[in-house]
Amino acid sequence: MMRFRRRKDPRRNYLNKMVIGLGAGIVKARDVLLNQDMVDPQGAMDIIGTWMGQEMAKELLAQKVIAPNESSESLLEKLLEEVRIAEDLTVDFVDGTAHLSVQNCLICPRKVGGYDLEGFTACPVGGIVRGAIGFVSGKTPQLSKIDLKTGELCKVDFALDSE
Repeated sequence: MMRFRRRKDPRRNYLNKMVIGLGAGIVKARDVLLNQDMVDPQGAMDIIGTWMGQEMAKELLAQKVIAPNESSESLLEKLLEEVRIAEDLTVDFVDGTAHLSVQNCLICPRKVGGYDLEGFTACPVGGIVRGAIGFVSGKTPQLSKIDLKTGELCKVDFALDSE
């Protein structure tokens, strides 16, 4: 018999929050996700990733890693440091649109997980970042599809609506 025990580390609760966000996203967006027109895994991941990002932002706030109304730049830097979703991420905000570039992603379903998505994508990074920024800035994330351009350097564009 093998027994493994680990103590909960309250300073590193991000995986737990991602799972909570995943569950909340599925429940709150079930009508969209279960719609027969939803055939693109990226669209589903954009929606679910947004909820995951909101939950991770809540944890960053609870741990006092970030402060309310933190700048998007500072939030992204701390999100990357704490959660480590990518080795290199840049973002440029132009006219209300965030242009995000991700290189050496650490959670890519295709590159890291090795999943064959049959020509589709299912990148959670854009949704996670959009959800975290939206939560901290008090803006409502759009649940429309993120414009993802894949490759060794993935590019994601998304906008945030003001409340």
